[in-house]
Amino acid sequence: MSFADDPTPSLALVLPAYEEQARLPGLFDALSGADAAVAGAGMRLTEVLIVDDGSADRTAELLEAAAAEDPRIKPVLGFERNRGKGAAVAAGVRAATADYLLLADVDLSTPLGELPKLTAAMRDGADLAIGSRAVSGAVLERALLHRVLLGKAFNATVRLLTGLGVRDTQCGFKLLPADLAKRLLSTQHCPGFAFDVELLMRADAAGLAIAEVPVLYVHDSRSSVRVGRAAQRMLREVCGLAYRLRLRGEAALPRRPSASPAALSADDPD
Repeated sequence: MSFADDPTPSLALVLPAYEEQARLPGLFDALSGADAAVAGAGMRLTEVLIVDDGSADRTAELLEAAAAEDPRIKPVLGFERNRGKGAAVAAGVRAATADYLLLADVDLSTPLGELPKLTAAMRDGADLAIGSRAVSGAVLERALLHRVLLGKAFNATVRLLTGLGVRDTQCGFKLLPADLAKRLLSTQHCPGFAFDVELLMRADAAGLAIAEVPVLYVHDSRSSVRVGRAAQRMLREVCGLAYRLRLRGEAALPRRPSASPAALSADDPD
């Protein structure tokens, strides 16, 4: 499915959630205006897949209540323990039925109003478009200096280890065709925060065009992520990915199981 096949393709939001009872009400409020934002990008919002990653708080309860009010909200439940952001995103991707998927974060730190920038890149020929806080034109609001500096150091290390040219792998705002997302995540090695790096390494190894698009990013001070600890874990994960995918050449995409429509490129690069 491409924009040429359907001028208004369907879109699913895929959002991982762990211990998010405090921030879910804000997400639900934002979703009340999501139709206009998505329509402005030339798409139709048909489902919001929120994956509860083994939360022990009221996250699942709030998701079920919201789903009763809005049929587009589709909780993905059943994780008995916290498995990691990558595992949660992969579960949401598997459950999606829309033409395109926007992988985002519960706090929508990059607002849905930035989506037209990504769809414009897709119409210009990109196979997937990712939001970036590190390229010219990006706007950061309320960003903490230590997070910015740590992010720059992390991404420089990622480029060195993986060979990726992307300057911000971790921005939670990535648009790609559903068929492609399912293939990229079907052989996922990394269930944690570095899943973005794996996804992009696989896309890059397949010769896909990755558009890195400057976006607005508004830091949410309620984030539960401890950047220092997370960065250490992610670097270990990236080292493993660099070994398996870059050195051992395990990054090839699995072939499509049937003659389903291509994502945006007519033939498999691999």
